[in-house]
Amino acid sequence: MKVGRRHSSFVETFQTFQGKRELHLARCRDCHEILPYTQRLCQRHPASALEWIEASGRARLHTFTEYRISYSPAHPAPYVVAMVELEEGPRLVSTVLQEAGCELRTELVLQANFDDDGRLVFIPSS
Repeated sequence: MKVGRRHSSFVETFQTFQGKRELHLARCRDCHEILPYTQRLCQRHPASALEWIEASGRARLHTFTEYRISYSPAHPAPYVVAMVELEEGPRLVSTVLQEAGCELRTELVLQANFDDDGRLVFIPSS
């Protein structure tokens, strides 16, 4: 599948911020609507430029699954893959690091963080 320039630029920008251990969101410069990660254009202003704003990092656990088999040495089992809903609205798939004694449940309050390799992860917020 051929990736359009606007799509690759969007992904590259997100990854550049992630490389700096920062979580940023794209929003429309005309209406200031924050775009979901699956959307590269504002539906109301498709010609509008995007701007990137820093996210709060606060989120809620929307849904999750715990893998008990390791499919990669980078992710030893058990590990949790989850869809989290950011405070600003967009949902994204990430890893949730489970703390001892903390039972995961939907609507659990989370905080964005970065693991030792610079990957975006979420941890239960105290």
